[in-house]
Parts: sequence; structure tokens; C-alpha cells
Amino acid sequence: MSAALTTLKLESLGGRPCVTSRAFWRREDMEMNYDVGVLNAADVYRAFAVVQLVLSGLDLQTWKRLTASASLRRDWLAVTDAQGYVRGLCHVFAREHPVYGRQLEIPVFASIGLVDDQGVAKRLFEYAKLRAKLDGCEKVHFWSSASQGGHSLDTLRDAGPWDDGLVYDLSTVH
Repeated sequence: MSAALTTLKLESLGGRPCVTSRAFWRREDMEMNYDVGVLNAADVYRAFAVVQLVLSGLDLQTWKRLTASASLRRDWLAVTDAQGYVRGLCHVFAREHPVYGRQLEIPVFASIGLVDDQGVAKRLFEYAKLRAKLDGCEKVHFWSSASQGGHSLDTLRDAGPWDDGLVYDLSTVH
């Protein structure tokens, strides 16, 4: 998959940059390749650096336990760049909402990048929507409280909130 990579290019006036004049920066869109999918075993340690951005209290031992098997890693979606760095990560699982029916829960969603964090987030969101459809979900629920320390990753499925965050209705997609 690819995403628009924003690069910066200095524009100079008259062909020669002037050190006393103000430089203008222009965005150029280029294609960058990403792999998007379920977190694989080789990327667990790289992904730990990303998950630490939103769950700073998570220690490495707990992270290794939460990602120890392929079935556990199935609930972690990752975006990696061509160099193998993890640029995006989200935790997903499906459950029944008492009113809305089956929905994909996303308590953790992180996108990092110096120049293309929006492109990474877009790829991760698109893959999460695909996962929701494959899991028979009608909605996607992005939590706002998971990083506030109110829930541990061990108990998210049972103790997670129903009434916070953002709910995205998959039926609104054209």
C-alpha cells in the first residue's frame, strides 16, 4: 500500500536563496509504501515503542505477554514502512453493544511519523474498517479514555466504556 508522503522543498526567489529573505516551504506529494496488517512477531519490540506513546504505564513484560501468540497479535493492527519501522498501531476487538449491536472497539490508536502521520493514520483506519466488516460489525468505536489509565489492556473487553469517544457508522461509507 502507499500513502502520500509530504516532503519539503525550499523554494528560492530568482534561482538563488538569499540568507536574509524569508524562505517559503512547499509540500510535494510523493508515494510511500506501507505494509498494513496484523502485528507480526518480528515487529513486537518495534511496536512497543509506539504503544508507549499512548499507554506510557505499560511495561515490556506485559506487552510481551499481550502479544505472545498469533491469536493475541490478531487484535493488534500495524502499519510498517519500507524500512520496517512501525508507524501506526491500534488495538481492536469486536463486541456486542447493548443498543447499537456488534461494533469494533478501538481503545488504542496511534500514528507516528515526521512527515506522514496523517497518511499512516488513514491506512490504519482503512484497515480497521475492513477488519470491522470482516468481523460483522456495523460500527467502529474509537475510545477516548484508554490512555487515561482507567483500564488495563487485560480487562478492556469486559470493563471498557460504552459512552465515550467517537462512533463511526460503517453504513455511511459511500
